[in-house]
Amino acid sequence: MSLDKQAAAFTRSVQAQAGLAGQRRTVAAPQPTATTTTPQTTLKRKKVVDRSKPAPAPIVYSQPTDTSLMGQHILTQVHHAVQFLKLRESPQTMQQIADYLSIHITPSLLEILKRNERITYDASANTFEFKPIHNIRSAQALLAFLQQQTTAQGLSVKELKDGWSGAIDTIADLEERSEILVTRTKKDNQPRMVWINDRTLDVQVEEEFMNIWHKVVIPPPGELPGELERAGLKPTSVDPATIKKDVKATQKGRKRAVNRRVKISNTHMNGILKDSKELKSGGWKK
Repeated sequence: MSLDKQAAAFTRSVQAQAGLAGQRRTVAAPQPTATTTTPQTTLKRKKVVDRSKPAPAPIVYSQPTDTSLMGQHILTQVHHAVQFLKLRESPQTMQQIADYLSIHITPSLLEILKRNERITYDASANTFEFKPIHNIRSAQALLAFLQQQTTAQGLSVKELKDGWSGAIDTIADLEERSEILVTRTKKDNQPRMVWINDRTLDVQVEEEFMNIWHKVVIPPPGELPGELERAGLKPTSVDPATIKKDVKATQKGRKRAVNRRVKISNTHMNGILKDSKELKSGGWKK
């Protein structure tokens, strides 16, 4: 065999081995399988409605039921009843109170209203009326009450307004006619106390006397007793300048001698230890 044939055969054998190696290396990769996910659905039970039965009608609440005090405590009902009578300022029947409170008057509530100290119960007419502090609800009643007063204490406007809504307007009208005297608050100028204006005390003074009166100069309170004495008048009070202060000499008491008992220790060393009183800056005293 020639060299050319041997070289050709060697080349073919090499190419054949290379082809086998390539076939072994190339392995088909598995293709991914497409997975489809389906959403999970929850099945709900449908409510079975019985069409044969009629639907219940909605409950309609009336206005008195919404604003009633039926479920409230009995003392709350009494409070609202008293306020109702206070605003009306006239006798009211039991039915009128029940209509206002939108409740049914129970025997226990009726008994409490009859015994309440702020309510006047008329058994003959079966009516209830608010009892104010002062039974005054008119200008004539106010003037009559003030004229019967034996003191100059006056009457509180706050007490007048208790059960009398027209107290402020009536006081303003009487003050304008000079029939009463009124003191007012500084903050909002509201009436505070009232007195009767006694017309018998109104005295007409001549203008000449008024001028002489205003020309008199009154000295200060500290100089007034001295001025009266110089004028030959005896003052009702003592002149402060003549008052002598009574200064008492303070006696000094003798100091009591304190007897301090000292417990002597180290008695077994007498004669060995020296007394410290003999100790001076220069050393032991010899």
